[in-house]
Amino acid sequence: MSYAPDPEGLRSAFAAERFAFEETSIQFSLVEAGRLAITSGQIAAGDPQGEVGLLPFTQCLPSGDYPVTLAVARNGNGDERIAYARVQLGAAPAVCWYPALVATQDARSLKPGDIFGYHVESGSACFMDPQAGQENAISFSIGGSGGPYASYFGYSADGRAVSLVTDFAVVPNIHDAPPADRSWWKRLLFFWK
Repeated sequence: MSYAPDPEGLRSAFAAERFAFEETSIQFSLVEAGRLAITSGQIAAGDPQGEVGLLPFTQCLPSGDYPVTLAVARNGNGDERIAYARVQLGAAPAVCWYPALVATQDARSLKPGDIFGYHVESGSACFMDPQAGQENAISFSIGGSGGPYASYFGYSADGRAVSLVTDFAVVPNIHDAPPADRSWWKRLLFFWK
């Protein structure tokens, strides 16, 4: 099984709650980033200023205007980072998550802990309709470079894609095992430096 986002972290993030793990907690707040118009039935995520054009995910979507929300995590020392970015595709709750894949990727090839994701060099990430290009993108600053950052489709009980989330690796993954000599909090601080 490939990495999947922490469902409790996602729930807490988009409910703007406090999420506790190991020795610390994170307070989430929400920022509405805008509405993404999808006219081609395709969506992509990545660095909007990357050298290679963004490839669409294989999941087809109905044309529509979808809200994009950023879940901002604030740690105990006041440092803030975007933890998740979400395109809300439907009203039903997501009951399962699956990696968002482009045509050249196969989730069956992932080993435990592996992810497909994108790197950010420009300090910004985005969601876009890849056929419409930059003029139809919702971009946002993630505060630096890094990655890979994985995206996941959330599916409702009846199998419809209801959410697309990019995980910016702020909330520790429930499948990760912390190094024996380092707590989650120390790992989090290490990544936030």
